[in-house]
Amino acid sequence: MRNPNPNIMPLIKQRTLELLMEKNPEQIGMRDIAQSCGITATSIYHYYKDKDKLFQAISLDCLYELNEKIKAASQKGDSIKAQTQNAISAFRDWCFENPRLSLLVMEGIKSADDASPELIEEYYVCNRTGEELLKKAIAQGMAHSENPRLDVGILVSGLWGCIESVLLKKSDVEYWENNRTFTDRFISLWMDSIFEK
Repeated sequence: MRNPNPNIMPLIKQRTLELLMEKNPEQIGMRDIAQSCGITATSIYHYYKDKDKLFQAISLDCLYELNEKIKAASQKGDSIKAQTQNAISAFRDWCFENPRLSLLVMEGIKSADDASPELIEEYYVCNRTGEELLKKAIAQGMAHSENPRLDVGILVSGLWGCIESVLLKKSDVEYWENNRTFTDRFISLWMDSIFEK
C-alpha cells in the first residue's frame, strides 16, 4: 500500500471547491474532480471514500474558517453582550460575503449524518463557540438561558433561515439588497430574549 501524498489532499479540495463554485454537487463526478486535478479518479478514492465524503471535508474546512472569523469578532467589544453581537454579525456577514459557499455549506452538501459522533460534532464548531459565549454571559449575570446549546442552535438555524430567504430572494423584495436590516431584526429579537436590558 502506498503512502498518502500530503500535497494531493489540499489540491483535491481546492479544485473540488472551484468546481462547486460553478456546479451543484450532484453535477460533479469523481472523474470531473480527477481531471481538474490532473490525476486519476482511482487516486482520489485513495483519499476519499466517495464524493460526498470529499464535499463534507470541504464543508468542514469552511466551517472552521468561519469559526475563526466568529472567534476573532468575539474578541472585539467592551462587554460580553457586544462580543456576542459581533460574533453573530460575523456569521451573518460571512454568509452574505460568500453566498454560493454558504448555501453549499449550510444546505447544498449532503449531511454527514452517517459519520462517527465525534466527526458529526465537528460540524457544530460555530455553534459551540456561540455556546461558550452565551455561558460566559450567563456566568457574568448578563444573560439567561436554561439551555444554552438549544438557544444557540435556534439562533443559528433562525438566522440562517433569514439569510437564506434573502439569498434566494424569498424575502420581501425590499430586503434583497437591504439584507442587514432584515437579519438585524432577527438578531435583535434573539438578543433581547436572552440578554438583560
